Amino acid sequence: NEPRRSHEEAIKRACLYLLKTKDRGLILRPDPTRGLECFVDADWAGAWLDQSSHDPLSAHSRTGYVIMYAGCPTFWSSRSQSLIALSTTESEYIALSSALREVIAIQNLLSELQGRNFSLSTATPLIKCRVFEDNKSCIEIATNHRS
Repeated sequence: NEPRRSHEEAIKRACLYLLKTKDRGLILRPDPTRGLECFVDADWAGAWLDQSSHDPLSAHSRTGYVIMYAGCPTFWSSRSQSLIALSTTESEYIALSSALREVIAIQNLLSELQGRNFSLSTATPLIKCRVFEDNKSCIEIATNHRS
């Protein structure tokens, strides 16, 4: 709550950039054959270095995911995990859990929109959400339905 000259200059730079690039942008072409998709990955202890091995904060992994609808990105995130994972599998599982929390919220929103006769750009997919995860151990844990 203490605005400084540097904040004013940063805002001016951002506004100038937006003004000069208003004719540029992304062109997204929705693909009605694709429904909700989620791409997830994690970087296990990606900030860890030998020099900072005494610093426990350097052992945090990074979660990243993109949630797509009709082939267009609708939500994405890249952030440090709050827990320290002890393996790549655990790191990937934490990332998968974070991503699927967002997927559930988006599925609920899409369901509510369909219930109110809002026209969605895709046909209702047979699979509610396709999830792409590259760690086989994480996939095994996530799909194992034993108690």
